[in-house]
Amino acid sequence: MSASSTRGSTGRGTSQAPLPRVNTPVLLSLPDVDHDLPSRVEDRYDDLVVVAAVAVPGRSRRGSDGEVLTLAWATPPRGLLAVACILVEQRLVSPPLWLLRPFGPRSRLQRRRYARADVTVRAMVSGGEPAWRIAGQVSDLSEGGARIMLEAASAPPAGAGDLVWLDLGLPEEPVHTVATLLGVDLLGGGRRQVRLQFDLDERPGERVRRAVLKRQLEGRGGDDR
Repeated sequence: MSASSTRGSTGRGTSQAPLPRVNTPVLLSLPDVDHDLPSRVEDRYDDLVVVAAVAVPGRSRRGSDGEVLTLAWATPPRGLLAVACILVEQRLVSPPLWLLRPFGPRSRLQRRRYARADVTVRAMVSGGEPAWRIAGQVSDLSEGGARIMLEAASAPPAGAGDLVWLDLGLPEEPVHTVATLLGVDLLGGGRRQVRLQFDLDERPGERVRRAVLKRQLEGRGGDDR
């Protein structure tokens, strides 16, 4: 589900929370797109939020005037907040811009689907009994899981459903969490990839979220700038 379909209840002090500032990474959710699209606030004036336009999968145009979408942004310690918006104008400049008019209350999101990206960082997967550790490199990361290319040719002594420890070497601050092993894939050259699922607390989740959004914005910079 996308951000527009995972909206939680409005909490005290949330309904009139400030809108995101200029340069804030944001997520845009459109009704007919099943995943969130990363963007950034480029400007704010009057009652409008100006964001970098996003490419909409399956469409020749980026968006349609009058379209209703959801704008979501991180606000520690609240987590993710969201507000419904109307796309009131598109500007074909460099980068292309969307002018959004928010309406209704801000609401807290209970995310069940996460933005993900090919964040390349070092990782360590470990477990026991007996104790074992295998280093690798993250090839895909979200707040809810990761795929990790293992450096060792041997498979980890664990199976699907087992709990393991995961250490992510994020530049800002490492993340250490327990994860569920979803599977081990055999790749070319005898190398293996592990698929992990985890449920992060707010602080480590925020660090992963920032890393993912930063990588997504870097990836789309060549198209728009």
